[in-house]
Amino acid sequence: MQRITYLLLIVVTIGLFSCEKIVMKPNPGTSNLEIFNEYSKLVKEKFAMLEFKGVDIDKLQDSIGQTITDGLTEDQLFEKLAIITNKLKDGHSSIAKEDTLFYYAFYEGYPPGIDREILVNNYIGEEIAPDITWLKDEEDEDMTKAIYGHMPQSADIGYLRVGSWMSTFTNDEVEKIFSTFKNDKGLIIDIRDNGGGDPMLSTKFASYLIDKEITIGSERFKTGPAKNDFIESTLYLSPADSENRFTKEIMVLTDIWCFSATTTFMYSLETLDYVTFVGQKTGGGAGSVADGFLANGWTWDLSVSEFIDINGNHWDNGREPDIPVVLDTTITDKDEVLERALLELNN
Repeated sequence: MQRITYLLLIVVTIGLFSCEKIVMKPNPGTSNLEIFNEYSKLVKEKFAMLEFKGVDIDKLQDSIGQTITDGLTEDQLFEKLAIITNKLKDGHSSIAKEDTLFYYAFYEGYPPGIDREILVNNYIGEEIAPDITWLKDEEDEDMTKAIYGHMPQSADIGYLRVGSWMSTFTNDEVEKIFSTFKNDKGLIIDIRDNGGGDPMLSTKFASYLIDKEITIGSERFKTGPAKNDFIESTLYLSPADSENRFTKEIMVLTDIWCFSATTTFMYSLETLDYVTFVGQKTGGGAGSVADGFLANGWTWDLSVSEFIDINGNHWDNGREPDIPVVLDTTITDKDEVLERALLELNN
């Protein structure tokens, strides 16, 4: 994640959405109550989704504040702050001290959305799928940046897997990836288990899937403590300047771990009638992020913006799939999510 100053929060370049961080300066006062009030004040002023998440921060601060005494240990005080963090129900927001990190576990209670062993052994492994390319990172041979090509199950349906947006792609690499699908009737984009990374990279890939500029929605940045202290920016996405854009039928495979910059990728495609999301609900994490220090040295992260699409839908809680499919973990040679995408494209 990149870091920018707080004054740049109103930047409207789409690549800065979802994962940006802004360093804040610590405030004085290190008593238990002062630390608690400092954190509560930061949440009230900076967290952009109090209304959407249904959090009454004033009531929460008053009720928990009555339990804050000088006799609390450091761990006990940390647990009080963690109560507030948990109430935000936002995977980007966290509180940390030394080697202890607390954040809302948005993924708990969801079944697995992908089995990599099944995927490799039956669909994209080098031994069974010679038409699949594994694009390795030149600096780290153990890291695969993208997997793309054609599975043995589908000579005329392309497959692209991006497991993370944290890698660096050259323009030539992206061009080569999408040129592979030029004559295909459909494309499967597998972003399951992709927890995010660089939103500029995810929107670059999305720009290869449109042929004209589209309006995506708006991002609202929190600018102060009052309920309506927001600056709103309309977001657009322009098509890549390339002959390799793909605008035929696309199936995007999702699960609960689709988060942050992966959410950026998804909401960039939301308005396209030829894109279908298949699999499980995603994790969300649509807001830009600020971070900083409390006066006692503890660190915090807070989502300081919220994304709302052109239909008025918030994306921070994730998106339900158009076609829900759950893996059957008792079957070891079949990926039901991938198979459903193939079925839809073949029909």
